[in-house]
Amino acid sequence: MSNQQIMIDVPWYRFIDKDIESRTLASVGFTNLIAKQPYAMDDATLDGYRSRYTTLKKFQEITRDIFVASLRGEADPAIAHTVLAGQPPCRGKEFHLKLTEKQLKLPVFFRTDEAAPGAIVEMQCPGSGWEIADHLRDIYLAFPDDFGKPTRFSRSLASSFAQSLRGYVGDEPIIHHLLNNSSRPHGGRYFIQRCREEGLRFFSWDAVQWKDCNFIRAHEFYDLRYNGFFDQWMEACEEGRLLFDHPPTPLYDAKVIMAWPFWNKTREYYSDDIRALFPHTDIITPEGFHLADGSWVSLDDYCQTDKKKRTYYFKFAGTDPNLNWGSRAVYYTGSLSGVMCRQMFDRILADYQVGHHWIVQEARTWPETVTAIERDGQEVTVDAYTKLSGYYSPDGLVGILIMQEHSRKVHGSPKTVVSIVF
Repeated sequence: MSNQQIMIDVPWYRFIDKDIESRTLASVGFTNLIAKQPYAMDDATLDGYRSRYTTLKKFQEITRDIFVASLRGEADPAIAHTVLAGQPPCRGKEFHLKLTEKQLKLPVFFRTDEAAPGAIVEMQCPGSGWEIADHLRDIYLAFPDDFGKPTRFSRSLASSFAQSLRGYVGDEPIIHHLLNNSSRPHGGRYFIQRCREEGLRFFSWDAVQWKDCNFIRAHEFYDLRYNGFFDQWMEACEEGRLLFDHPPTPLYDAKVIMAWPFWNKTREYYSDDIRALFPHTDIITPEGFHLADGSWVSLDDYCQTDKKKRTYYFKFAGTDPNLNWGSRAVYYTGSLSGVMCRQMFDRILADYQVGHHWIVQEARTWPETVTAIERDGQEVTVDAYTKLSGYYSPDGLVGILIMQEHSRKVHGSPKTVVSIVF
């Protein structure tokens, strides 16, 4: 990282801070660094994001169908066990066997995180950061001499969300958006306000009652399951009066499903184009795991492997909300000594014994140099790792947010440089 003593007046932060406060009455302000220019993405890479939507939906559908088949005994019970092990009946197998086709629809709005274009390392429904993309778009539009004019996306995410939701719900949408487990609740409130300006109505914001809502949003399953309206929502869903954004299941909260296209118990259900969505991913077992070249490695042998050749991540793959978001319980094994690697395996095996799985995932990187302008007007240039997040609606791709940071864990810190494909 280098800082250049080029001091310029930068009104960007003042502009967006004022906008955030005017819409939310919150003084938190903009919390990242703004890249000096929009992210330049070539046509082929952008087309890849657009065309992947169909394959992503196919992955979600096959994964759901395998999960249900496993629950019903029509496929190996160990498959569903990777998601539901240790869950009490109120959210485990007994609960899931009662879910209907209407209640188990696919995720509606979601985000993919790619460590390099086409290498998805996480999927979240709906995912955070929708408001960050719109903050940046507003800055770009307000300062065209600095950022130019839009050529890639004609709408804000809020506008695209409103248009897509109207097409998906059918009637005028009335939304209940739960923010309890959102990693950025202030950002969620901002995005709600932007959507209200697009004509959407929200419970607790507009003059509507909870029973009027026909679209329920949550950032993970537990927030849904333990809400006081959950039983009424489930009944309304079955009667066709309500739809969920995040389906009422922890299935899509579990990183373990990224291993299913590769895992020997589930590999046969997935095509090569689905496998190509993800870096090689496998479930860590007491005996070992498969590497990307197909070879098998024991835990002891992996610990003894040269650090430079340990180009994989260990990731907690279960549904515990204390561990499965915000880059928690994610470890790059090339940074661990042999002793530390062994200690990680001890932790992983202890979790394995109680049904909490970890995955090993091949590391992909997209190193780039990026220049940002800090709040004091100083330029800072970073040799960065890049995370590219695609935002999807029922109509397909609606935006791409870029986060870049010197650390391998790129997750939205105050040192993260942000931009969008504009």
